[in-house]
Amino acid sequence: MKIHDLRKQTPKRSTTRPISAITKIVRHHSATSTGDFWAFWNGRWKGMGWKTGGYHEIILRDGSVQLCYDPTMATNGVLNHNSYTYHICLVGNGQFTEAQEKTFDVRAKLAMERFGLKAGDVVGHREIPGAATECPGINMNTVRARLAGAKVETPKQTVKNETAKPSNPKSSTNPYDLIRRYFPNVAVLQRQLIAVGENLSRFRDDGVPGDETLNAIKSFQRKERLTVDGIPGPKTQARLRSKIRYVRLLRLMNPRLRGNDVRLIQRVLGVTADGIFGPITQSAVRDYQRKHKLKVDGIVGPQTWGHMFG
Repeated sequence: MKIHDLRKQTPKRSTTRPISAITKIVRHHSATSTGDFWAFWNGRWKGMGWKTGGYHEIILRDGSVQLCYDPTMATNGVLNHNSYTYHICLVGNGQFTEAQEKTFDVRAKLAMERFGLKAGDVVGHREIPGAATECPGINMNTVRARLAGAKVETPKQTVKNETAKPSNPKSSTNPYDLIRRYFPNVAVLQRQLIAVGENLSRFRDDGVPGDETLNAIKSFQRKERLTVDGIPGPKTQARLRSKIRYVRLLRLMNPRLRGNDVRLIQRVLGVTADGIFGPITQSAVRDYQRKHKLKVDGIVGPQTWGHMFG
């Protein structure tokens, strides 16, 4: 298999962990038909303010591997469970190529040997306590049987067919997976909902589609007389965009202004939404820019607005 070593390029946190801390290998799927580390980083993870990506390894559709992090680096694969887990992701949405499955078996066995683990220590994302997801989109008992030496037939699928026929986003009934599939950059969706006045007071724009996000979508749909299903489909997205349309670029670059567009920004920033762009709002803009590694000027220009609202 081909290995693409990205370890010197990927963003990292300053702390590490001992290899002895690793007790589980977690399998994921990307819930996309295409993509790689940089697509996921620029399209989602960076906007969430993460210091690392989500996976130690990513297996692409052709079976090649992107080696993203050393095992001593804790990544963001499973919320609250990253101190002891090693994460391997297959690009796909519940359907994977034969080349990917063969590569996964090789990489998982290497990791098992390196960390002193057994096939029973290889788990799917949804098997982690507290996880509400369809990830990794495969029966892990079958995967573990393979790793333990049982002869299990792997799917006979080709890269060409899989990329030509991406999975139907409605194939999963899990509402949180559906939110992510219809609107992959969940943090932007959350900021849009906050801007139009929906309540995401506890988790705000954490990029994780939980109950608070689901309820906010339904509340918005109800107010706008849309189908109340909690799914941010095309009609819901279009209505959100119409509420947040950025038509005052030059105005918003002037710190001495007031209006409804200022209120949109203030709700995202978590300051009093009085519609006046004063010193408190400008300071909050600077904090936002600093947190997300944008140009720190206290002005809501195209880059800052685009990061907030997509």
